[in-house]
Amino acid sequence: MSSKKNKELFEAVCFFGKKSIIKEMRYSEFEAVLDGVVGIAELANKEINAAYVKINQSLQIHSLVMFQIEFNERGFADEDWNIPLRHLAENAGPGPDLGAGPIRLACRSQCSVSWYQRELWEPNQRDINHFQLLKEAVQRNKLGLIASETDIPTLQVAPVLREQAVPVLDVPVVSEKVDVSSHAESQASLKAKHEKDLAAQSAEYQNKIDLLVQMQKQTLQGIEEKYREEIDQVKRAMRNEAQSVRYHAQELEQQANQNKVLLEKLQAQNAKREKEYYQLSERAEIQKEQYDQLKDEYLELLRNQRSEDDDRSLQVNELKDLLSAKSVELDEINEDHTRLLAMNTQLVEQLEGHRKQVTEADLSNSEAMIELKKDVEQKQTETAQLKAQVTALTEEKKRLLVQMQSAQKQVEESNSRLEQLVTDKDAAVAEKIELKTQLKRSAFKLEELAQSLQLANAEGEKLRQELEELGASDSAMEALFDRMEKLELVFVAYHAGAGHISLPARQLEDYLEKPLAFAAQKCAVTLEHYKSWLLHYDTAECEECGIPVKRIDTPSDYQPGIHNRCSKHRLVGENVAMFRKSS
Repeated sequence: MSSKKNKELFEAVCFFGKKSIIKEMRYSEFEAVLDGVVGIAELANKEINAAYVKINQSLQIHSLVMFQIEFNERGFADEDWNIPLRHLAENAGPGPDLGAGPIRLACRSQCSVSWYQRELWEPNQRDINHFQLLKEAVQRNKLGLIASETDIPTLQVAPVLREQAVPVLDVPVVSEKVDVSSHAESQASLKAKHEKDLAAQSAEYQNKIDLLVQMQKQTLQGIEEKYREEIDQVKRAMRNEAQSVRYHAQELEQQANQNKVLLEKLQAQNAKREKEYYQLSERAEIQKEQYDQLKDEYLELLRNQRSEDDDRSLQVNELKDLLSAKSVELDEINEDHTRLLAMNTQLVEQLEGHRKQVTEADLSNSEAMIELKKDVEQKQTETAQLKAQVTALTEEKKRLLVQMQSAQKQVEESNSRLEQLVTDKDAAVAEKIELKTQLKRSAFKLEELAQSLQLANAEGEKLRQELEELGASDSAMEALFDRMEKLELVFVAYHAGAGHISLPARQLEDYLEKPLAFAAQKCAVTLEHYKSWLLHYDTAECEECGIPVKRIDTPSDYQPGIHNRCSKHRLVGENVAMFRKSS
């Protein structure tokens, strides 16, 4: 730490240990430490209580600022430390009297700028009197501060030694009697000589002090002129760097907000795309099920149609075989009938011949007549049998004709059934064609759904990549939040009824999502209660008739249905409630 003369006041910085001051430096040296030019090895990894001291020309304390500062493992000061010591000293309140009247004091209990109060500390006057330690350190003047000529303390002449302390000359004793007057004169001469030597020594020391003071003045002026420009350049560079860091932090914060908004939009789009993807998948599953069902029905219909065609073909073949058999049987019956007719005609001719023979030989021979009669009767019997056979054959022919007609009807029915089967087959073919068309349409729809699914998968992959990129930006945001948390940054938000709410860096994101929930939690009410109170607080009027009512300023004192209604409607509500209870 260094010192600098400003308005006839010196500036210095003192560092405190547990019970004493462990280091002193001028304010210019302290500025070099703050700028990172040099470090203090003995203060590494420590948080030190220090004091900024303004000293007048009489080497007496004028102003004090009791501040805290932290050093890293290499002994360099915290880069984020930035307390306006001079401003606090100029605007400090009154302090104790340390020899030049009440000093100006800035500490934790007495600070003109409230947000620097936590970085100050409170001095003690009981166990360890920090003010006395500072006063003694200033009086010692280890920093070589140049006081005014009138106020430089001079070495005073040492007090006259008492007679007991003056060395006695070793005078040989000649006799027991001593000359008192000669002894007194020797003592006086020794005293005068001693005083003269002391005065000469004092003058010599005073001349040396003046010479050293002048040389130190010249040296300090040369050093200040030599390093002033470099220190100013370093200060400007550090200020520019700090400003660029602040701008970069603001840009990062804006980028984080933009990334957050973009992330919300992408999440919404992703949710929408996932929903569409699920819907398309469900539709594809339904179409696939319908396709499988139609395919099964078509195959079942083909199997049934084939089985029916086979059955009908078998029936037609059986009917054809039966008809062929009946035709053969009818032909045989016709042949038998023709043969019997021929035999009947032959027998009739034979009978007529026998009759002629009987008529011619009626009277020739009776025995022959009897035999002829027997033959005639036999022939008549045979003829009757033949007639019976012919009648039976005729009936059989009729029966066969009926059967043939029924068979022809069956054949006609079979033909009609065959025609109907052919028609049904055409309808089945048409239905098959229609089913094939539906299947082609379903396949086309399935292809479209597959393409849509591929597009949805591609978009989903793209969204995943974007989400991964956003995850990387989220990690950057997390790093930013960690840095803000290390810096102990606190954000303050105001809400009606809740007042100012202090938000650490970690709670900022949650607050931005649900600010009213934070306010309701601060007021110890529910979110719905707080919203109802907020509506009443903004427009204090009756919800029924719009008449102004008394506004309730505290959310916890607010009662919905009572404070947001006038007395008339509250009474009406109570009367209705009482009437309901009585009824």
